[in-house]
Amino acid sequence: MCSYNKITFFCKHFEYRVAKHCHFARNDPGHQCFGAWSVKREWDEPQELCKDCVRQ
Repeated sequence: MCSYNKITFFCKHFEYRVAKHCHFARNDPGHQCFGAWSVKREWDEPQELCKDCVRQ
């Protein structure tokens, strides 16, 4: 099971970033995970906008 961090930005958009790959994803050349996953940590970034909002 892969673990992700969930980051919520000032614009209320959120992003998942890989915290830890599962056994299968570590061994896959593209690090693809086709199984279950979970959110390991969540935090807010109250001073930052997401990448999409910065581009606008």
